[in-house]
Amino acid sequence: MSIRFCLFAGISTVFISAISCSRGGLKEAENPRDIYDAGTALFNKGNYFKAQAEFQKLIYSYPGQPFIDTAQYYLSMSLYNMQRYPEAVGEFRRLLASYPVSAFADDAQFQLGMCHFQQSPKYDRDQEETYTAVDEFSTFLNRYPQSPLYDEARARLNELYDKLARKMFKNGELYLKLHDYDPALVYFDQVRDNYPETEWARRAVYYSGEALLGLDRKSDALETFRNFVAAFPDHELSGKARENIEKLQPAEDGG
Repeated sequence: MSIRFCLFAGISTVFISAISCSRGGLKEAENPRDIYDAGTALFNKGNYFKAQAEFQKLIYSYPGQPFIDTAQYYLSMSLYNMQRYPEAVGEFRRLLASYPVSAFADDAQFQLGMCHFQQSPKYDRDQEETYTAVDEFSTFLNRYPQSPLYDEARARLNELYDKLARKMFKNGELYLKLHDYDPALVYFDQVRDNYPETEWARRAVYYSGEALLGLDRKSDALETFRNFVAAFPDHELSGKARENIEKLQPAEDGG
């Protein structure tokens, strides 16, 4: 084989390789803005799985871009919308830790509350997630009082308080039915003290009177029923409270 042929063959190989690379053998570096636009387009279409992949690629490959905090938020929301709440919690926390002054900081803190809110079980189950959601929404309300999400966070927090109050009230109600009046009274007192704005707190006032009657503390029971009627004259239990007052009144008067 001649030297000229070998030289020609070598040049041809290099030329073919160059053509191959130009046709997709090696990809050109992607524009970070294009990745971001692709991710947001997928997100807006509801394709959260693919959107997540685009935002992760952008965040890990181009961390210095000015819109990375936005990408971090949309990554977190993609996970949230796929109901992958524990992963979403981690990403929202990363946004708050890495970009504390981001325009999305209040949204991220609110969504932390929502992640735990979505995992909060029925009132008769363990309420660890509920308590965590309460903590996150409370942090949001203290940290971002001017946020447009403030009223919604307050409403969600009230829902959580209602659930916790109901669980506590039902515990007291169970002890009352078992005629175990001391722990019943403790639970009813806790409902009133911890969740005073809930319907369960109002019911706890009335049933505290019932528990006091069970303990034969008639004077205290009478005062409780009177306080209940004075505070909630139109409540569905006020009729029963008035009946108890009528029964107990003669005993107080010495009749």
